[in-house]
Parts: sequence; structure tokens; C-alpha cells
Amino acid sequence: MAAVANESRPTRPVAATVLTACAVAAVLQGCASPVLDGAAPSATVIVGAGERPDEELLAHLYTGALRGSGIDVQVRSGVADPPAALDAAELTLIPGYTGRLLASYDPGSDSTDAEDVFEALARALPDELTISDYASAQDRAVLLADRERLAQWSVSRVADLVDRCPELTFALTEDFGSAGGLDALERAGCRPREVRRIEDAQSVAVASEPGTVVGTTTTSPALAEIDADSPVSTVPDAPDRAPQDDTKADDAPVPVLPAQNVVPVFRKGTLDEAQLDALRTIAGELTTSDLTELRARLDAGEDPRSVAEEWLAEHS
Repeated sequence: MAAVANESRPTRPVAATVLTACAVAAVLQGCASPVLDGAAPSATVIVGAGERPDEELLAHLYTGALRGSGIDVQVRSGVADPPAALDAAELTLIPGYTGRLLASYDPGSDSTDAEDVFEALARALPDELTISDYASAQDRAVLLADRERLAQWSVSRVADLVDRCPELTFALTEDFGSAGGLDALERAGCRPREVRRIEDAQSVAVASEPGTVVGTTTTSPALAEIDADSPVSTVPDAPDRAPQDDTKADDAPVPVLPAQNVVPVFRKGTLDEAQLDALRTIAGELTTSDLTELRARLDAGEDPRSVAEEWLAEHS
């Protein structure tokens, strides 16, 4: 598979991240860490899964990790609006992607860097909700284009394409849109000559067409067709900053396309330190390559629970 920018980053301890999220939120409204709330879980934890197969996969990954800590955990599948169900206390935890969740809780946010998106999400959550550490695994928007034309255009980053957008056709998959890709391009000032929809399987072939840029996501099976000798290349975005970086002292450009790291959102006081520690299996181990492989198995008809349990057995 072709290397995709922003795929990995150092991982913080889960408990420390929960406290970091609370520290961010405390600036605005005060926040109590679930580690410090003193409320031990006393009922079944309900993990909600949306209607997409990958959402059910993530639900089973977090369910399996939490079940290993000795508590009763169940998956509720096919939830039409997981954030709303979590807000209504119908669910205990929902897994998702940082950028998509941020768009749900704060539609006006323009954060794109992984740490910025995570911190903005922490601030946007209602008082009764919190988050823990995110995984390096992402389903992030990514652009593909003909390698020779990128060189002719002197394009080395996504931001370099903005001035050329009026002369380009953008062929986008459905996942590119749900990952916030088109909205992000519009915010960056990209106004394409034409926007059309394509199936993911068409991505590499369409990217070879003159004057065409393809938008898909980092878990697309099409990326497996791209290597150093391919006529088509991914278009690198600006890298995410590391968690320890001081953004005030860093003038480096931020990514155009928003981060979409796997992360759990849950109700405060429902998980103790043992459960928070269990979440480290996902935060510390799940990569974009893993997520791509797991999703491909779902596409081939495998059961999400079985796929998740096999991954957990290999990474416990």
C-alpha cells in the first residue's frame, strides 16, 4: 500500500488523555475526569454502533476490550444517531472518528490537525460526556492524482492544488464526503471546475484521467494498488503535529483535510481505571493499516464481531 501522510503519532496513556481532555474543557465550563468521579460502573455498559459496517466493527473492538476488564458489555447495533442516543443516556459509549464526531457536536469547527480536532471535540462535548485517547488508525480523506501531472504542476501538498481547482474535475467517493473532505476543500478556497461521484473501486483508474483529482479515504482498498512505480500517487497533506508540540511556537502549516482518528466517547462516571486501561488496547495498537484490512474483511462478508475478536486476540 502507498504511504499515507498523518497515519501515525506517539500515543499517550489513556488516563492521562482523559485528564487532558478535561483540562481543555475546564477552561470553558469545568470538567471532572471519569477516573476521578468516584462512580464505579454498576450496570451493563452499552456500546452503540451506527448503521455502517465499520461502525459495528469499532463497537465490537471496544466491547471486547472492555469485556476483558471483567465487566458486562453489550453492543447495540444499527443505531440511527449514536451521538443523540449517547446524549440521551441510551448508550454508555460510542466509538467513532474524531473529525466526524466533531462535525456532529460542533458543525462550525474548522480544526484539521489531529491534536486540534481532538481538543476541539473535548471542548464541544456536553458536560456529561468525555473522551479518552485516540488511535493512530484513521479513515481520513485523501486525494489521488496522476504522478507526472503533479510534478508538472509543482504540487507537493494538498494546499498547492487550491489555485488549480478551477481547472480541475474532482471525482469523489461517498466516504470522502463523509470524512469532511469536500467541506475542507471549500474552506481552503478550492472551487473545482466540476465535482462528480465515483465508486471507490474506480479511484485509481479515474485518477489517471487528464485534469482529474480523485478523493477517497485512507482505508480505501484502492490505495493497495498504488506503489512507487504507479502512475497515480496520493497527494500528501501537511503533517499533524505531535502531542507534545507547542502550537504557539510552531508556524508550520496545518493539514487541509481533517483528522479522522478512531476514538471512544462515553458518559462520565461509567468506566473506572481498569476499563480506561482496557481502552489502551485500541488507542495503542490499532493502525490505519489494521483498520483497512479489517474493513476489507467486512466487505468480503465476514462477521464484524468475529473480525474484532480475532484482532483483539492478536493484540491483547
